Formats: sequence, C-alpha cells, structure tokens
Amino acid sequence: MAELIAGAFLSSFFQVTLERFASRDFKDLFNKGLVEKLEITMNSINQLLDDAETKQYQNPNVKIWLDRLKHEVYEVDQLLDEIATNSQRKIKVQRILSTLTNRYEPRINDLLDKLKFLVEQKDVLGLTGSGSCSSFEGAVSQQSSKRSPTASLVDKSCIYGREGEKEEIINHLLSYKDNDNQVSIISIVGLGGMGKTTLAQLVYNDQRMEKQFDLKAWVHVSKSFDAVGLTKTILRSFHSFADGEDLDPLICQLQKTLSVKRFLLVLDDVWKGNEECLEQLLLSFNHGFLGSKIIVTTRDKNVALVMKSDHQLLLKNLEEKDCWSLFVKHAFRGKNVFDYPNLESIGKEIVDKCGGLPLAVKTLGNLLQRKFSQGEWFKILETDMWHVSKGNDEINSVLRLSYHNLPSNLKRCFAYCSIFPKGYKFEKDELINLWMAEGLLKCCGRDKSEQELGNEFLDDLESISFFQQSESIFGHMGLCMHDLVNDLAKSESQKFCLQIEGDRVQDISERTRHIWCSLGLEDGARILKHIYMIKGLRSLLVGRHDFCDFKGYEFDNCFMMSNNVQRDLFSKLKYLRMLSFYGCELTELADEIVNLKLLRYLDLSYNKIKRLTNSICKMCNLETLTLEGCTELTELPSDFYKLDSLRHLNMNSTDIKKMPKKIGKLNHLQTLTNFVVGEKNGSDIKELDNLNHLQGGLHISGLEHVINPADAAEANLKDKKHLKELYMDYGDSLKFNNNGRELDVFEALRPNSNLQRLTIKYYNGSSFPNWLRCSHLPNLVSLILQNCGFCSLFPPLGQLPCLKELFISGCNGIKIIGEEFYGDCSTLVPFRSLEFLEFGNMPEWKEWFLPQNLLSLQSLRIQDCEQLEVSISKVDNIRILNLRECYRIFVNELPSSLERFILHKNRYIEFSVEQNLLSNGILEELELDFSGFIECPSLDLRCYNSLRILYLKGWQSSLLPFSLHLFTNLDSLKLRDCPELESFPEGGLPSNLRKLEINNCPKLIASREDWDLFQLNSLKYFIVCDDFKTMESFPEESLLPPTLHTLFLDKCSKLRIMNYKGLLHLKSLKVLYIGRCPSLERLPEEGIPNSLSRLVISDCPLLEQQYRKEGGDRWHTIRQIPDIEIFPTVSS
Repeated sequence: MAELIAGAFLSSFFQVTLERFASRDFKDLFNKGLVEKLEITMNSINQLLDDAETKQYQNPNVKIWLDRLKHEVYEVDQLLDEIATNSQRKIKVQRILSTLTNRYEPRINDLLDKLKFLVEQKDVLGLTGSGSCSSFEGAVSQQSSKRSPTASLVDKSCIYGREGEKEEIINHLLSYKDNDNQVSIISIVGLGGMGKTTLAQLVYNDQRMEKQFDLKAWVHVSKSFDAVGLTKTILRSFHSFADGEDLDPLICQLQKTLSVKRFLLVLDDVWKGNEECLEQLLLSFNHGFLGSKIIVTTRDKNVALVMKSDHQLLLKNLEEKDCWSLFVKHAFRGKNVFDYPNLESIGKEIVDKCGGLPLAVKTLGNLLQRKFSQGEWFKILETDMWHVSKGNDEINSVLRLSYHNLPSNLKRCFAYCSIFPKGYKFEKDELINLWMAEGLLKCCGRDKSEQELGNEFLDDLESISFFQQSESIFGHMGLCMHDLVNDLAKSESQKFCLQIEGDRVQDISERTRHIWCSLGLEDGARILKHIYMIKGLRSLLVGRHDFCDFKGYEFDNCFMMSNNVQRDLFSKLKYLRMLSFYGCELTELADEIVNLKLLRYLDLSYNKIKRLTNSICKMCNLETLTLEGCTELTELPSDFYKLDSLRHLNMNSTDIKKMPKKIGKLNHLQTLTNFVVGEKNGSDIKELDNLNHLQGGLHISGLEHVINPADAAEANLKDKKHLKELYMDYGDSLKFNNNGRELDVFEALRPNSNLQRLTIKYYNGSSFPNWLRCSHLPNLVSLILQNCGFCSLFPPLGQLPCLKELFISGCNGIKIIGEEFYGDCSTLVPFRSLEFLEFGNMPEWKEWFLPQNLLSLQSLRIQDCEQLEVSISKVDNIRILNLRECYRIFVNELPSSLERFILHKNRYIEFSVEQNLLSNGILEELELDFSGFIECPSLDLRCYNSLRILYLKGWQSSLLPFSLHLFTNLDSLKLRDCPELESFPEGGLPSNLRKLEINNCPKLIASREDWDLFQLNSLKYFIVCDDFKTMESFPEESLLPPTLHTLFLDKCSKLRIMNYKGLLHLKSLKVLYIGRCPSLERLPEEGIPNSLSRLVISDCPLLEQQYRKEGGDRWHTIRQIPDIEIFPTVSS
C-alpha cells in the first residue's frame, strides 16, 4: 500500500502541468517570456495550495477562491491537450507551427491574466506560501509497498461487538410461530456508518441461511428509487427476467417468483420518501412462500414502520471495548499494542472521538496503520478537522479527516468517483481507465505504468475503507462506496462532478466538468439541451441507474441516441475526454465522432451497433474502447490499426468474425479480451506477436484455422508474461486429422509460465501438449478442459502445484484415468492444492480410482459418465460428493467431513462395509435417486442425526431401508417416484419435520391415515403431487396437524371433493394451492378455514368456472380471502 502522505487537491496537477510547460515541445512553440510567466504564476499558486486547503472550511471566500482556481486549472489542462493533439497531427513545418502559435497565444495570455488575478488575492484571503512546492509533495509514489487484496466480502475477524445482534436476527429468521405472517420482515435501523450493511452481510452469509432458504437475494435500494425500477431489480436478483415499464405485470411476475420457494431477501439502504412504492412492494411480499424472510437496513425508523416490520433492531454505537478492539485490529495490524504504551492512551482518546461509529473507527485505524510516531498520533487527535462542519451534510468529520490526509493525486481520483450514483458497483478496470482518461494517473511514479498506479490507488482507497469490495448479481467482484463516503466525495467535488436524474438539470453550471446522467424517453432531449451548454465538459457517462447491478439487460423507455442527436452532441461537446453510451440502444455511431479530438475513453457496451464508422480510426488520443455486449457487431473498421494510443479493447460478447489487418501494430495494447483467427489460412494469429503488454484475460477463438505451427509460434504467447487468463477455443468442429498438425500447432502456442487460469475447448488433437505440466505452468490455479474429444490420455495434471479448480467434460476419447493423471507421486503429492474437481459427459470413461491423499479436496462431482466404475476412498476435508449417472460406484468409506452427499441414477452402488456409512456425524443433506439402479445398496443411516434434508427418488421396495424417526434434526423429507413404497417405517416420521413432499407414490398415499401426521406439531408444509386412482375425497378428518401452514395439492385427477371435516381444525392454514385436479367439483360447502390468506387454483376447469370473480356462481364463498389467484386451464 502506498504510504498516505497528505497533499493539497491540486498539487499533483501543478506538478504535471509545470513539467509540460518545461517540455521542449511546448517551449519550441511559444515565446520564451510567455512560458516563463506561466511557470512563475503556476509556482506562485502552488505555494498557496496547502494553506488554502486547510482554510477553506473556516473561510467561505477561500473556498470560492479554490473553486475558481479549479475552473482555471481545467481550462489550462484543456488548452495543453489541444496544443499537444494538434501538434501531433501537423507535419512539423515552421509555417504550420506558426499557425498553432498564433491560434493559442491569445488564449494563453487570457488564462495567464486570470491566474495572476488569483495570485493577487492571496493577501486579502490571508493565504501564505509554504516555501516549497508543497509539504504534500506527491510522495505517494515514492514510498509504496504491495498490499494483499481482501479475499471475501465480509472478514469476520475484523468485526467486533455484533455477535449478539447477529444471533438475534438469525433467531428471528429461523423461528416459526403459529401466528407468522406469510413473509416476516426484520428491520435494522441505525446511523449511516453504524454497520447495518455489515451486520446484514454477516447474517446473509451465515451457513444456516443456506440451509434455511431455497433462494437468497441482496438488493441495494438507495435513496432514489421508483416502484418499477425496484421491482425489476428484485426480480433480476432472483434470476427472473423482467421486461417492460408497466408496474402491474411486473408485480404479478414478482408475486409468482416469490410464491414458489422459501426465500431470504435483503433490501439494503432503504430511504424514506417513497412510501407508496414500499406499500406496493408489501403487497407482493404477502404472496411469498411460507417462512420467507426480508431484512431491511435503513437510517430511518419510519421506513421500518412503513414496511410493517415484525421485528425492529435499533443498531447502537459500538461499546468502548469493541471500538478499541476494532481500532487495534486495523491500526496495529498484528503487532502487539502493549509494545507501544505511549500510543495506547492517545489511541483510546482518538477512538472516543469516533462516537462508537464502526466505519469511523475502522477508517482512522487504517489511516494510522504503520505510523508509530507519537507526534503523528497527536496530530490526528488534536486537529481542528474534528470540529469541521459544512452546513447540514451528514458526513462524519472523521471521514473528512481521512480525506484530507490523502495525497493530492488520490484526492483527485477519489473526488472523481462522486460522479457515480450511490450503490453503483464499478469494476476496477473500468475505474482505472476513467482515471487514466482524465489524466489522474500521470502524476508521479515514473517507474510504474499508469495501470499499476491505478491498481495501487484502488488498494490505498480500499485500505482506508473509502472503497469496499462488492459482488454483483453475476458474481463479479467489484467495488462500491459506502453512502457516507459517497457523500464525502460529492462534498469535495461540488459542482465539478454531477449526477443528473429527473429534474436535477438546475444543478448544472459552467464549471461542471463531469456528468453521469440517466436519459429517459421523455426527458432525454431536455437534459441534453442543458448539457450542451457546458462547453468545457470532460466526462459524459450516459446510462441508467438500473444498469448499476444488472448490466447487459435490454430496457424499454430508453432515450434513442439517433444520428442527429449524436451529431449535435459531437459538435457541441468538443472537449470530451470520456464518453459512455452504455445500453443506449445505439444502432450506429455517427461519423462526427471524429470531432472529439481529445476523447480518450469510449464505452459503447450493450448497444445494437452493426458496424463502427471508419472515422473512429482518426481519434489519435483514444485509449479505451469498450464494445462488450454489442452482439450484432461483426467486424472492426479496416483502419483500426491507426489507433496508435489504444491501450484497452474490450470485445466480450460480440459477434466479430475476424480481426482487422495490422492490428498487431497496436503495440500499446494492454487489454485485448478477444482475438478471432480468420477462416482463410489462420496466419493472422501472427498479429499477436508484438502485443507483449497484454494483461488480464485473452480469449483466442478460431484456432482450428491455424494450419502452420510456425504461425502459431509467431503469436509469441510465451512472452506475454502479464497475461493471467487464457481461453483457447477451437470452435465446435470435431474433425479429427491424424497427421499430427493439431498437436504441433498447439505445442507452438505455449503460454507464459505466469498464467493462472486456462480453458481449452474443442481441441481436436490426439494428445495434449507437453507444456500442460508443472514445469511450464507452475502458477496455474484453474484449468478447464472441454470437448477435447480425441485425446486418450491426460497429462500429469496432478503435478501442477497451485491448481485449485479442475473441470473436465466432453473428453470422449478418455477410457481410463490412471497414474499418468497424477504424475510422479514419489517426488510430489498429487493435486496438493486441488479444492474442486468435476468430470462430466464422458461416455467412454470406464475406470478411475480416487486416491486418499487429495488433502485439499472439498468438492467432487461426476456426471453423465455412464460406463464409469469408480472407487471412492476416504478423502479428508471433502464436503460435497455429487455422483450422477455413472455405471458402478464402490464406496470404501465416506469422509467424516462430508456435508452433502448426492447419488443420482447410478446403475450399481456398493459400500465396502455397511457400518462405514455411520462414520459421518455432520452430514446434513442426502439425495438418493435409484432410477435405473440394477443393484441397490443396503443402507443403514441410523446415526445420521445431523441430517436436515433427505430426498429419495426411484425406490422400488415396499419399505424404506431405515427408520425415519431417528433423524431428530430432519427438516425436509421428499419422496418421488416410489411406486411400490407402501408405508413409512415403524416409528413413523421425525417429530421435528417441517416439510413433507410426496410425488408419485400412490401406494404410500393410500396408507396416509396410518402416518400419524396429526401428531407432527412442527409440520408446516404438506405437498402432494400424485394421480390418485381411488381417492375422491381429501383430506380425511384429523389427518393433518393443526399447525399446518401450507397445503399443496397437484395432479390429483380423481379428486372430486375437498372434505370440510378434514380442514375444519386447520386454524393456522394460510396457503391452499390446488392444481391440475380436473374432477374437483367444488370447495367445501361449509366454507374453508378463516385463517386462509391465499388461495391458488390452477388448471382446474370445474373450479375455475364456479369460483372466478366475473360470473362465478360461488365467488361469494371465497371473496373474503385477501389473495386469490385463479389461472385458466391450459389446453393440451
């Protein structure tokens, strides 16, 4: 982490600018006296920055002076970029250079006069110089060291004092009371920065939640939300597609989604102000599956009231001892606090000033990290910044203090982030590329690339809690800012960075330089009209707030960026450096884009562009071009190689068929997501030769077109030492050629030894290359071999020392996996780091033995290997064993660490000793599908007291092989397709069973009156899906327990009557679902339980006709039920 040495906001800019003035190119263009005046004036201002930054909060006039200075600084920077761009584009002929001089000298003189005026105001404002460039001189790059990135979203070891609150919430999530509502809501209320989100994350990631809920979703709500947008966001969080802008169908879709399975939903950061929207959502939540829970985090108690929370937790300040523990954890970083007695008393005073706010304590602890000077600690303790306040803003002074201790370059990078809406999740590369385009990474660190500096800056800001790791719905790790930190960024950037949504256009001023805006169909033109007035605008990021988490979806009601709109924009905003049209429904890019001569960053992701205009190739400053998700884009312009400055090209999820000629000339490229080898002769792979600065990931497709090994060697993959991930795709053509060409080509494509992740797909050679072994790939962490159908042997993958994930599928040529798979075990333990191992779709594979010494293995999955005979030994530490559709499974001994065991459709299963199954004491989930079994094992599971979920399918005997009542922790029992099963074993069902599902077990259903369900007071859900042959009436009197909450009847073709006496005592029944019961004539004449809050009738023609709201003769008998859904019969 870079050592954080304080610096004034603009000081790093002044360093870079003074260097540009001093450059030979600039001095050759302009009068020497003019250049010297500029340097003197800029130096004079630089001397005042330190003092001005400190005094701006006490003296509003100093703040005004600084804002004026920032405005002029942007003007200076813009002018310098114009001069540099035009001088590059001109042939160096004196007459043309003179033209440039004549054009720009008047503007330089005008800027010089304005800067001199600012210097002259120093005495009036009481500003004094520091006597040097600045005490904050950019030392950030001179004293730096690496910091290990955080690996998880919540580091439990860094959380103190919340265990009681966590258990309180979890107890409510796990509880089931007789008077439970359909969905229970728990609100966590507290001040911003108090740790509400962290507490919710602790609960959300607790292992008990995985077992309790079928679905989980996390939704960041934020201050600005509407009913349509939030409903769509929730739907997508549950992986349910949401389209359109009409609320009613979206609400219906949400109701259906939430009614299917038990879910946990976290609504994080709900604000007061749109109660009507929250009330509409509540109606959807009432349709949720029984036992579903919602956690709401909010700063406002009134939100909890509007949400009708069943339980409200007021999150209080951390206690003093917990604050101190948290501070010590971050400030001393493993060092013993008792070794620094001189700092302990000061530290406790600092912690006391944090007021029990965890975010403040953590931030200050990180700020003082590695600083063990008593003077430095006193400086933080005694600074006047503790008492700084800016009107009514909610930013804690502790956070502002941390901001003011940042180096100048980090301050500017951080302030730029105020352009993003609250809750926005940005990817690291996205932000670094924006910083780069703004010139924020040119400050210092001559020995490092801008990409390296950007990564360090991100790590630095994350280390002081200004950034937090966050996971998007698609599982990508990104970053976001805590709301308080976002407020801080906005307060520092003021009107220079602006978000525009709805009616915010009045905030636009001539000083605005960076805008993020949401353009709707109705207000897009009006907003753009105001934006066009900002002649000096540098960033325009057009998007929608609902893109923050769900990039890639199509949206209705988007403002169309037609060619005419683009032409206006490109002609009026000529000084743009960053432009994003993310998901704006563009079908083409106007030729006038070439007017944006200073543009460095262009994002056209998720548009419908079919081709790019060739004029884009004239943009000599363009550094980043993002085309991700442009699925209709098939080619790049022919002059693409002329983009000399291009560093980052993202073509993920496009349909580009081949790379443009001479792309290898773009030797500054650092990011090239995809390279497509052309169909003709494959020689264009040689274009990769000079692209040795590539980093991150590279997907090479069309490798089947590479014929000559010499061409492959010329791609020079072995020298691309910065590449971390490589995807090698041979297309889906599986034509085998035994002349050895494929192997020779593949050998020549040897990657660099630094590679960490490798995918090989559709390789059609007869053997794998020699480089796929430990001596060549010692750093490989993940390997995927997919559809390599002609290879008969695997290389010694067991010798890869760092391999954690191995996924193999579709390798049809493999018949036996033997010792060659593991390598020389006498010199190295095979697969010593392997955690996840998966085989799938290998129909010819017949033999394999799983060794015991896979010490790191946690999960093994084998699927669709119908000839495989595998022997499973006891492997320590394995938690998940998933074996599906294999020929013969021989289990020597189940590992004692096993938590989830799945056997599906395997033909033969044999256990060496029956008692070996009893060695496991923590197994929680067992799934056994006996369909297709020729020989079934004799199972005795009596000692599986830990079992919570049991699923049996395809059992062919009349009795189960074990007693169920011994499973005292069993929560859910599901039996499916057991046609011969007649009854439950002696002892009946477990007393704590909550969910019982019977599907296609006709003989078992016939014996239902012998089950003693009435005695199961824990049973909440009873689900029956069976084609009853003889039963016409259901349920029988005293069959079901009075505690039942949900009764689900499906596919009961002979059922004619719902028995009133069997329903009368169900005082807790909330949900009744009846589906596919064509003979059912009516519901009980006497009525149904008054407790019922939801009735669903689906595909029951006789009921539908009688009970529909419009014209149904018996509608009046059910109309008192709050929630009724009647779905029409689907014709076959």
